Amino acid sequence: MSIRSLLAVALGVGFAFATASARADLAQWDQAKVIALSKQLADAAKALQDTFYNQPKPTLGSNDSRDFYRLKQIVRRLRQEADQLQGDLTKGAGREETLPEYDDLMQSVRDAREIGARIFATQDIKDRATATRSVLNELAPYYDPDAVPLQPVQR
Repeated sequence: MSIRSLLAVALGVGFAFATASARADLAQWDQAKVIALSKQLADAAKALQDTFYNQPKPTLGSNDSRDFYRLKQIVRRLRQEADQLQGDLTKGAGREETLPEYDDLMQSVRDAREIGARIFATQDIKDRATATRSVLNELAPYYDPDAVPLQPVQR
């Protein structure tokens, strides 16, 4: 092996170690704390869904109509996923068993945020979304070492 090849391998290994060490660590798993947060999340998701369902529906055929009904489905799914996560954690499931549920939940959150940015939201919806986002920000470090706190949706 030439000097150039050895140098390339050494630099590659060094870069890999530097990248790995730059990655944040997961929060130490605390089953009781994660269960408590998942209960808060399930409650916040229920409140968000209930508030969303009480919103006036847009006029059929309007530009907001399609997004409204799509968001309604996503909020329903978000609540179901939060309930499932909370139920499994309460039954003793740990991080590995519930990580796919957390990932699905976060995909629903990303979908809701994308559509939510396009439609008008009343103050009560914004308040419920803020409460849900706050709990997710506390829960995220247990599942995602690179979690970045969710910020309010910018319109």
